[in-house]
Amino acid sequence: MITAFSRRVVVAPHPRLAWDLAVKMVVVVRADLGMGRGKAAAQVAHAAVAATLRAVGSPALQAWLADGQPKVVLRVDSEDDLGEVVHAAEQARLPVEVVADAGRTQLEPGTVSCVAIGPADDDAIDAVTGELRLY
Repeated sequence: MITAFSRRVVVAPHPRLAWDLAVKMVVVVRADLGMGRGKAAAQVAHAAVAATLRAVGSPALQAWLADGQPKVVLRVDSEDDLGEVVHAAEQARLPVEVVADAGRTQLEPGTVSCVAIGPADDDAIDAVTGELRLY
């Protein structure tokens, strides 16, 4: 349920439904790029929106929305490390969305900045990302 208060929008979680899954989304960001806070936030937003749109119609998305859209932002130290995370997530058959920057501000065009994994089962995501540090 969405309730608007003047310019503010509050998203209230729905009660859990029949698809009572423990789900979350994780966004893994490259810390080696030296992005400013605003740039990193924008890249994380791109990843989260892309992952959400990809999941439209899935039970995992419905459960994730019903639970308040839990998200965790983690970090890796290189493009190679991010590639390893993507590979592991794909091997685990998790939904993955890779974000490559358009190159309009701080990064060169095509620079891979982050990846969203999920929304999907908590335990399956943790098996791939559980050792990563918070961003």
